[in-house]
Amino acid sequence: GREVELNVFSEAENVDALDHAMLSLKKSMKWDEERWGREYDLDVYHIVAVNDFNMGAMENKGLNVFNTALTLAKPETATDMDYMRIEGVIGHEYFHNWSGNRVTCRDWFQLTLKEGLTVFRDQEFS
Repeated sequence: GREVELNVFSEAENVDALDHAMLSLKKSMKWDEERWGREYDLDVYHIVAVNDFNMGAMENKGLNVFNTALTLAKPETATDMDYMRIEGVIGHEYFHNWSGNRVTCRDWFQLTLKEGLTVFRDQEFS
């Protein structure tokens, strides 16, 4: 695909545990291009992992915000399930680029369509 600047940000004490988040983002972008022909449409994509974020994750066009529980993983402390959950949630939020941001709901009553299609894609991915 095309050149896209990718960044994963967090508080300084978390930086050594962000590698898997970046790998998961790259893997989900590659999968989406190969499986569905969906090339990312902006020049930059950011993930921000926040210790105090009161939700799991939230997609925004080009900037996804995550609770650190869904982004941080180090071999010394994370389980296989932690790695799998991180990959799935990062993929899910990235996939919202198409099913939620590019193609969006007319109103809140269609939220299940947006989430349903994204869950279908993230389950097929992970």
